[in-house]
Amino acid sequence: MKICDIVQFYSPLSGGVKRYIHDKMRFIGRDGTLRHCVIVPSDRDRTRIEKNSTIHEIASPRLPGSKSYRMLIARAKILDVIAQEAPDVIEVGDPYRAAWIGIEAGERHRIPVVAFYHSDYPRALGRTIQRFAGSLAERSFSRLVSRYLVRLYNCMDATFVPARRLVYELKKIGIRNLIHVPLGTDTDVFFPRDSRARIRGELGLAPNVRLLLFSGRLAREKNIRSLLGMMDRLRHTDNRQHLLLIGDGELSALVRHATRNYPDITNITYIESPETLAEYYSAADLFVHAGTCETFGLVAAEAQACGTRVLGVEGGGLEEVIEGEIPVVMAKGADPDALAKAVVQAFRIEETAEKRHARIERMRSRYTSTITFDRLIRLYWAVAEQRYGFLLEKTLGNDTDTLYHQAVSPR
Repeated sequence: MKICDIVQFYSPLSGGVKRYIHDKMRFIGRDGTLRHCVIVPSDRDRTRIEKNSTIHEIASPRLPGSKSYRMLIARAKILDVIAQEAPDVIEVGDPYRAAWIGIEAGERHRIPVVAFYHSDYPRALGRTIQRFAGSLAERSFSRLVSRYLVRLYNCMDATFVPARRLVYELKKIGIRNLIHVPLGTDTDVFFPRDSRARIRGELGLAPNVRLLLFSGRLAREKNIRSLLGMMDRLRHTDNRQHLLLIGDGELSALVRHATRNYPDITNITYIESPETLAEYYSAADLFVHAGTCETFGLVAAEAQACGTRVLGVEGGGLEEVIEGEIPVVMAKGADPDALAKAVVQAFRIEETAEKRHARIERMRSRYTSTITFDRLIRLYWAVAEQRYGFLLEKTLGNDTDTLYHQAVSPR
């Protein structure tokens, strides 16, 4: 089988989607029966090969307002690549123009097309509209977005959704053929490292200072300003904390300004090596994520696989991956005060070796990339063969938490 991924949100500085693609490439590279092609935006046209995957970079214009993303809109080039590669299934990872090009290619060559719901950005935009234009404008916009999403995703043979809550929300607005496929991390890379003393020494931390970590794009939707504001509040508490932000993005200048003015904030630009990133996860006392529009939160799985606790925001999208913590501590909101209160609350709970071990084992048993891609490959086969519910039940089991539709039916 050959799988084709069309990936809009892929750049040198991107996070979760890029990790998903690279983990898929590693998985496919270990399987002699699978072939893979990836279409991504770039500053140039180029083709390269990594084991069983062929990466087609398509020259694309920059996305306005973004430091690293480009718009994958070169219809003729994308269609030519798909015609040349002749995949058995196409997967699209965004709800924009590239998705419609993928659908066109599928119809032209009779190739099934699936989607992975990586980004909830269209719906998240509604919250921004509400903040600046009010509830009435937000409701009108949300109705338009819902109609658009239904029109797009109901053209797919199946849509894979990483979180249960999103399955319910998308099903409620009328999207069909939804299948719950949680993401997972590569636990051969993300596991506890003996890096704590070294990294704390590099950061110059005193023994009584707790290390807070964020890793990801320094973007508005990640609520980076709130993380910086959180540190303002924490400076007035009895305990001392140091915030390390790993990443780059459109708010990098703001973060650099904070690091120059406050010695308890450090920024390390984007880390390419997942092994190096695992060392930072392992050294942290708490991973803090202020995002409110996450579809899953792969970084939360990575951090926990390294043994580190994760603090997210209620309703922000990390609930599924951190459930199982005893107790679960989440911020009541993404504002600085709520985040600071949650950090203080989290550190009142004793962290033990037993809790760390349970956290690591939970990731290894439920959220590994092997589990994710084993499931996806079986789904690709089912979609490609245009089978119905009995095949899905045979390959996945009759698991209502995993399978939200009785069949993957042809368009």
